[in-house]
Amino acid sequence: MKDLTGILGLGISGLAALEFLRKKKKDVVIFDDKLKPNLKIKKYWRNYYSWDWNRLRRIIISPGIKISGKKRHPIVKLAEDYKIELHNEIELYFEHDPKSIIIGITGTNGKSTLASLISHVLSENKIENTVCGNFGNPACLVNPNDKNVVIVELSSYQLLSIPSLKIDFGIITNISNDHLDYHGDFDSYLNAKLRLVEAIRDDGYLVINHKDIFLKNKIKHKLKNIDNVNVLNTCGKDITCNNLLGEHNKILFEISFLISEKIGIKKSLIKSSIFNFAPLPHRMEVIYKSSYLEIINDSKATNGESTSAALKSYENIHWIAGGLEKKDGLGKALKNLKKVEAIYLFGSSQKRFYKQIKETNFKRQIFLFNNLKELIVYLFSKISKIKNKNITILFSPAAASFDEYKNFEERGAIFKKEIFKHVKVMNK
Repeated sequence: MKDLTGILGLGISGLAALEFLRKKKKDVVIFDDKLKPNLKIKKYWRNYYSWDWNRLRRIIISPGIKISGKKRHPIVKLAEDYKIELHNEIELYFEHDPKSIIIGITGTNGKSTLASLISHVLSENKIENTVCGNFGNPACLVNPNDKNVVIVELSSYQLLSIPSLKIDFGIITNISNDHLDYHGDFDSYLNAKLRLVEAIRDDGYLVINHKDIFLKNKIKHKLKNIDNVNVLNTCGKDITCNNLLGEHNKILFEISFLISEKIGIKKSLIKSSIFNFAPLPHRMEVIYKSSYLEIINDSKATNGESTSAALKSYENIHWIAGGLEKKDGLGKALKNLKKVEAIYLFGSSQKRFYKQIKETNFKRQIFLFNNLKELIVYLFSKISKIKNKNITILFSPAAASFDEYKNFEERGAIFKKEIFKHVKVMNK
C-alpha cells in the first residue's frame, strides 16, 4: 500500500504541494480549516481527524498554521502521537537535491526587498535566477535540475519544517521581536531564524549585518559548532539606489553587492544595477509627489522596527498607523517621533498606540478613527489648508493587517485607491 501525504492549508503553498504530489502520482489527503472544497479537489478532501494516520508518511503544512507555542494547531499533537513529520512545501524542492546555486534569506525585516534586489542585479547581468519561498512563488514548482541561481526567502515559520534545507549563501538581515504569538517567546523565534546557519553547505557563505550587534554575537556562538562556513561582513560600502531611501536599506545594498560579487559579477556592474533598482510595492513606496506633498505607502511595515526606519527617512511627517498590534506595540517607532507633525490612528490597536505615544510626552496632535477611509477623508481636509511647508504623509502601520484585511498587500492597495481618489479631487 502506498504511503499517504497529508496537506493542511490550501493557500498558495498548499495548492502548489498538491499539484506537485499529483504529478508524482502520490496518494494525498487535504484539508483547510477555513475553506470548503471545490469540485477539482473534493476527492482528496478529508477532515484531518479522519485521515488514515497509520498510512501517513508526512504532513505538508502551510506556513501560517501555528506548529509551536501555546496556541499550536491540534494537528501537531496528532502528528506527535503518530510520529509523523511536519514539512513545508519547500521541503519538496530540497529533498530532490537541487543543482542550482541557492541563496537563503531570512530576517525580521527586509527579506523580500533583498530577494528582489539580488534577483534584479543577477537579471541585469544576464544570470538566470528564480525567487521563491515566502516571496510568493512556491519552491516545489521550481525544477531542481536547473543550474541557475535560486533565491529562497524563508520565514521563521518555514525554517521550522524544512529538514533537507541546504544553501550556498545564507543571509539573516536582522532580528527583532516579532511573531511571538506564533513562536511563544523570543528565544524560540531566534532559534528558528538561526536554523538557516546550520543549513549552509561546507565552504558556503554566511552574510552578517555588521550593524546588528545582537545578531552578530548570536551567530558567532552558533558558528562555534559549525565548521567550514565562510563569513562575509557588511562593512559600510558606499552603494546607493536612486529609488530606495533609508539608512536601513543601505545594509541590503551591501549584502546584495557581496553576494553578487561572489557569484562573479564585476563591482562596477553591481553598483550600477543597484542604483537603478525599483523597490517592491508597499515598502516605502512613493505613490504621489508634488511641490509640497509626498505620500508614502509602507503597508509592509507590520512592526515597530520597520516603522522606525521609515520615520527616520522623511521630514514633516503626518504618520498613519494602526492594525493588529504586535506584543511590544509600537516598539522602536516610539523613539523616532521627532520629525512627526501629527499622528492618525485606526484599527484594533489604536487605544494602546495612543497610550504608548502619550507616555513619550509627544506634544503634537493625535487623531483616532474608526477606519482607514474615514481617516484619509479627514487627513486631506487638514492638509489642504497647509500650504507653507513640505509635508510627508507616511502610511507605516507598525502593526499586522489581519484585524481588517487579508494581508498587508490588500491594506496597501486600499490605501492607494483611497489616496488616488482624493489626489484627483485635490488637483482639479
